[in-house]
Amino acid sequence: MMLLSLENIIYFASVNYTLRFQESATSLITPSGQCQAYLPYGEEGVLAQAIKEEEATGLLALRYAPERYQEFRIE
Repeated sequence: MMLLSLENIIYFASVNYTLRFQESATSLITPSGQCQAYLPYGEEGVLAQAIKEEEATGLLALRYAPERYQEFRIE
């Protein structure tokens, strides 16, 4: 998750599920690859966080699929 956020310059949100052995925690990863917030394994709750949209440029997505991101073009 951290690598995907960092290489794509996006926020990445992961949501856990109700299984005995979860593979991921509910978390929010910043475009710089840092964990901004998370809920510990086994704890029920809702994770609400403010994000800075301007940090999520999606530069790689823009380079590889420009037709999908017309409104985000950096000139």
